[in-house]
Amino acid sequence: MSIQPVWATENVPDELDAAWEKIKKTISDGNFHSFKTAYHRDAVLVNGITNKSYPIKNAFSGWKQGFDDTKSGEISAHLKIKFSQRQFDNSSAHETGIFHYYTIDKEGQQNDSYVHFESLWVKKNNKWLMIMEYQKSRTDKSEWDKLK
Repeated sequence: MSIQPVWATENVPDELDAAWEKIKKTISDGNFHSFKTAYHRDAVLVNGITNKSYPIKNAFSGWKQGFDDTKSGEISAHLKIKFSQRQFDNSSAHETGIFHYYTIDKEGQQNDSYVHFESLWVKKNNKWLMIMEYQKSRTDKSEWDKLK
């Protein structure tokens, strides 16, 4: 006999996908204010590349120029995500995968970054908020291509 939880989780992947779509759109639009609202106010960035951990607010200051450059048309910025694992219930989620962040400047020069990541989410007031972003390590297109 199997006991099912009272709440259903079948919509959670779609809800998380919608949260990621919002992040992608804010990056492409250069909408820094909206981008920040995807994160919990106490969110943490764990940077495995530099071996540091700090409040997401500190990361925001380093990322703002990219948003300003995107908004002004100096560059176009894009984010793509592929997951290797997604674990969740109705109010929390953990995801593992690779993100591909890239910019294209006015001359058409593309700058690519592929990063192994983990994200930890909580659902508050019917909204998914990232509470931890762990940028584990750099990777490359060949690893990206291996994920579905």
